[in-house]
Amino acid sequence: MNMQINQAMDQAWERRKLVAGALKTAHVYRKCADYEDLFQEGLIVYAQCLQEMADQPQEEADKLAFRKVYWRILDLLRQKKRQRDHDEPLLAAAFVGQADQHNLLLKEAWKKLSTSEKLLLGQNILAGRSLKETADLMNINIPYRTASRIKKQALEKLRRQLA
Repeated sequence: MNMQINQAMDQAWERRKLVAGALKTAHVYRKCADYEDLFQEGLIVYAQCLQEMADQPQEEADKLAFRKVYWRILDLLRQKKRQRDHDEPLLAAAFVGQADQHNLLLKEAWKKLSTSEKLLLGQNILAGRSLKETADLMNINIPYRTASRIKKQALEKLRRQLA
């Protein structure tokens, strides 16, 4: 059984273009912070499909695997969007409540940030959490470097808008 899993993962890796194509179809590109995680998830789903359909022709298995990978990626993207949509109003209310209520410029600048930038800044700066804790709390597994870059870009946006 374990050997079959290893073989299926090797085959999935050899044909990783199928997974990359499914990600592209779902409009997930290499610039996306979640690309590597979604790619790995796609490889796992592809390997499972190859293992389940070992007795079917390769072309038939690949067609079904592509659809399964595509729908799994969409499910993960929807799940992350729901989590962000749930967290954003709470974070925005906390941030605006702590900021000077009369500072309209700050409120307007805050509205122009992306959801991930708002969540990252709010949890990191206002709640005092580390970038790694913040990324875990946001339910996105991004590397520290990516979280740091998002924070830096968000702060730069705020500086430019408030200047």
